[in-house]
Amino acid sequence: MQLLNFFLSALTPKDHAALIQNMSEITLGSTQVIFDTGDSVDTIYFPGSACVSLVTVLRDGKAVETSTVGRESVVALIDAITNRPSRSRVFAQIGGSAMRVPAAAFRTQLSASAELLSLVLLHARACSLQAEQGVACNATHGVHGRLARWLLMTQDRVGTSAFPLTQEYMAVMTGVQRSTVSTMAATLKRAGVIDYSRGRLTILDRPALLRHACECYAVVGRQFEDLRTEAA
Repeated sequence: MQLLNFFLSALTPKDHAALIQNMSEITLGSTQVIFDTGDSVDTIYFPGSACVSLVTVLRDGKAVETSTVGRESVVALIDAITNRPSRSRVFAQIGGSAMRVPAAAFRTQLSASAELLSLVLLHARACSLQAEQGVACNATHGVHGRLARWLLMTQDRVGTSAFPLTQEYMAVMTGVQRSTVSTMAATLKRAGVIDYSRGRLTILDRPALLRHACECYAVVGRQFEDLRTEAA
């Protein structure tokens, strides 16, 4: 099923007509690397059913997820429009559909369209606010609430209650050891909130998961809804 990307659906007819000439649909494979740190961001990706992770890799090799992008926004938007190399390792956390367009073609249309610039700024603001909230969340909230928040955000981005997700990657998502995530996930599973087996996770009781999540999900969720409204 092709899920609609909110950024693309919010384009004016003029901007859509200009970009569609150079746009193509692709399928991103699970764990497929799109950009590595320092790579040229020569293509812009608009996820549909795919969920893309931006990960910062530290000198000791530890990887920490700093952002996820799904159908609500655009992958590496700021790097692409400023023609700067990727600041993160960017890969498909969950494989699926996406649209892509050359960054140069996008920049050309951006320079000619005030409406496209306004849409870009709206999405850049939302991404910035989500990042700021994430920093506050990681500094003050426990692993249990953070894990519930990330699971809900992933469900929002892929548009389905079941998706591939390993405990190893849940550890990257929350920035803690795998053993800690395993304990937290087992608690949610015993409570009937989630189920997981062989790298596939299913959210069984979303209202219950919402009760487990920290307050940051609601804050970030409002940004998600704002982008959805903009696309309506």
